[in-house]
Amino acid sequence: MSVESVRDRRRADTVAEIKEAALAQLAEAGPGGFSLRGVARAVGMTVQSLYHYFDSRDALLTVLVADAHHAVADAVQAAADRTRGQAPEERRVAAAQAFREWAQANRPAFLLIYGTPVPDFTPSADGGTAAAAARLARPFADVVFDGWSAAQLAAVPLPPGAAELADATPSTVPGVSLPPGAMALFIELRARVHGLVTLELLGHLWPFNDHGTALFEGAMRRLSAETDVVQRSAARGGVLR
Repeated sequence: MSVESVRDRRRADTVAEIKEAALAQLAEAGPGGFSLRGVARAVGMTVQSLYHYFDSRDALLTVLVADAHHAVADAVQAAADRTRGQAPEERRVAAAQAFREWAQANRPAFLLIYGTPVPDFTPSADGGTAAAAARLARPFADVVFDGWSAAQLAAVPLPPGAAELADATPSTVPGVSLPPGAMALFIELRARVHGLVTLELLGHLWPFNDHGTALFEGAMRRLSAETDVVQRSAARGGVLR
């Protein structure tokens, strides 16, 4: 093994250790207590040494944000791929469950990208966070609209009182091109999945705090059934809501 490859491996190991320590500090101190000094102390180095790996607090946070978006997208994409060919309901439930399970297993990373923002943090423009975040939309759209025709997608009406959404472009959700009505439905469905996961993660499912799995699966199956109603109505060209 060359000296360069050994050096690269050691650097990669150190970077991984720094990122792990940073997520741990976010969990322990919260967004407002995050600092490079605390991360450096956790890995046994000075702040000056840490700058050899990340030149600023925001650079480190940007990498953590991009990593988190890619990781949750990978989890949902794997569920979408694994269930390809199965009934749409099973695919939707599997994708939603993958999202929930990732959030539970990676609470600090989930809250970093979806919870309370770190004060005065703006991701680096070249950090790839936007592209990473867009990846999650694709597997979710794959399972939500599995089996839909282009005509059915076009027939999804806008929500009541939201006619101005007709002027919105499909790029509202990067990476997913849908007519405005279908896009609005897609965002609404994602919000329901995300909202229930967040409430559970923060302990706000009372009186079902001890029954989160059953509540979540039931809610996802109801969501899927409602989506099927929308599709059937769109196939008839009728009013959906």
